[in-house]
Amino acid sequence: SSGSTQSTGMTLIDEMQQRSYSVCMCGDGANDCEALQHSNVGIALSKCEASLAAPFTSSVYDVSCVPVLLKEGQGALENSMAVFRFTAMYSLIQYLSVMLLIPYTSILGDYQYLFEDLAIVLTIDFALGYTRPSHQLSKKRPHGSLMHPFMIYSFILQTGLVVGFIVLSMWLVQQQSWYDPFGEIRAEHLNAQELYVPFFETTVNFIHSSFQYIIMALVFSIGHPHRRAWWTNLPMVASMIITIGVMMMVLFTPPDIIPALELAVIPSIHYKLLMLLLVFINLLLSLGVEYSYRFIKPLQYFLKLLRCKKGYKNKFKYIIDELDAAKDFPPKDSSETGC
Repeated sequence: SSGSTQSTGMTLIDEMQQRSYSVCMCGDGANDCEALQHSNVGIALSKCEASLAAPFTSSVYDVSCVPVLLKEGQGALENSMAVFRFTAMYSLIQYLSVMLLIPYTSILGDYQYLFEDLAIVLTIDFALGYTRPSHQLSKKRPHGSLMHPFMIYSFILQTGLVVGFIVLSMWLVQQQSWYDPFGEIRAEHLNAQELYVPFFETTVNFIHSSFQYIIMALVFSIGHPHRRAWWTNLPMVASMIITIGVMMMVLFTPPDIIPALELAVIPSIHYKLLMLLLVFINLLLSLGVEYSYRFIKPLQYFLKLLRCKKGYKNKFKYIIDELDAAKDFPPKDSSETGC
């Protein structure tokens, strides 16, 4: 771009943007400043005047910085979508867990809400976005819309798994020989001064929904193909170790040691191990939902059909189709045709 004039660069950018292209401009001189400002992505290849006009300045003064910037952009978009999806699922899990307790005329305790928000969700939310971009630039664009069929597909199935496993864990605790019906617990303990009574359904609901926050964090940390693996994200690894360790302590420690959480005493170690097995199965199925779209081609094709797209959003794709359909393009050299 150093050999082009200011008007030439602006003309090229305007023409390409009119055809819905996203234009990246690299420049190293004062004559590139206006073009760098008007392009979708402007990269200055020097620390002179161009660096003042461009949003990005490369420390390597050649175009090898462009793939690096594209990888960073893809990774940043994937991180943003992952954090948003985790936050949305966190709200939904908490809402559903409370709704499933309504038939038992119970709610989560105040400190249980505080525990989920601060000890688990806040820790994970801060760490989830630190995953670095992939080493290789992917040809496949990341999903940039929350209404993409994959996002809706994932949201619906993950919600179904959340409800199914919470209901299953609450049903299994009712089948145990040591289970006390909620009515007896309420009649024995509830009085005018005591508004919250710990009982088995609430305890199981709280523990499994807390594990589901960790499951969603692992599921939404899938990096392929735009981000590296989640275990390369050291803050994420630290948050997983902390949250899993804390939840194991909550599950296996007698409730008297953590009285603020107001948990019922689960006397059977076998049921606690059964809860861990349910958490593991939940994790496998949730990962299967995410990987199914990424690697099963027929599913990708089916979800694309559901979008019912009637045409291209970008004008340049129509031009590409016209060029592909044109039999006389590109024109052949006269020397090749023998004319």
